[in-house]
Amino acid sequence: MDICREITSKRAASFYRAIRLTPVHRRGEMYALYAWSRLADDIADESPDAATARKGLDRFAKSTTEAFANCPAGDDTTIWPAVAWTVRTCGFRPQWCEDLVEGMRREVGPAEPKGGNEFAIGSFPQFDDYCYRVAGTVGLMCISIWGLKKGVRFEDVEPLSKARGRALQTINVLRDFAPDFDRSPKRVYFPADLLGKCGLIADGLRQWRDPVRCEAAVRELAAHARRNLDESAPLADKVDPSCFAVLDGLTRVYSALLDRLEKKPKLIIADHPVHLSVPRKAWIAATAYTKGLTRRFGAAAGVKKQEVVTAASKAKSSLKSKAEEK
Repeated sequence: MDICREITSKRAASFYRAIRLTPVHRRGEMYALYAWSRLADDIADESPDAATARKGLDRFAKSTTEAFANCPAGDDTTIWPAVAWTVRTCGFRPQWCEDLVEGMRREVGPAEPKGGNEFAIGSFPQFDDYCYRVAGTVGLMCISIWGLKKGVRFEDVEPLSKARGRALQTINVLRDFAPDFDRSPKRVYFPADLLGKCGLIADGLRQWRDPVRCEAAVRELAAHARRNLDESAPLADKVDPSCFAVLDGLTRVYSALLDRLEKKPKLIIADHPVHLSVPRKAWIAATAYTKGLTRRFGAAAGVKKQEVVTAASKAKSSLKSKAEEK
């Protein structure tokens, strides 16, 4: 797992600190999940052309399939042994991995494009499908690593996890609009039907030509993120209490970013993507950790109380039986 931990600490310092809020025995799997999804992102984003990216994603998909079969394509100097351990021990579904890879393929476009490889999304349903593939799938994997409260079924949290993925990815789309648009080939994740509804095209939003229309478009997509955050709120009460802190910390960081974008929509075209200060993130992490401890101790106390009640009930039944025998 060491190579995956190193990748996480170097490539995603904030996420690395968030993972530190999980119990020690579950951190390795989270590092492996990050390293796996990071590799897919790098193939899609850093390949010189679509043909190269698609070949890289095909190799990535093959290695992932081999990981499920316990035949990792590599040794301890690669991520694959850790990925193989994680997908098998945490109950990942192959379909989730296939869906993520397909989302990446759609981003890079066909190997031989006709008229450029610019990526665009036409409608809100297509946007939600994109969010599921690149974020909702990862959320389902996180839930599989963290585990659930006793008595909670995975079917109960699956729609909540997908809604949380839609929310977080929508916030990513908002905060990264400018760099995504400016890259070559450009990527526009704002749904075209939303832009059309507001009387805009993507270039007009990037140039902020009509502030009223631009703010309306940003606020509508931000409202979509907020609705999905609210819809997925019950998720916090369904995950294993020992992993509540990491979920709470990540959610509150994203919610704070959304707060800023809602208050000042023009931040989507700022020179740098909107972010939180280090002290603010540290405060969120500290309070999430404290809330997590409270939940863990509360859950442990609840289990202990139930054990006492059960033992007392059994003792009472035993005494009653003995009394009746006499």
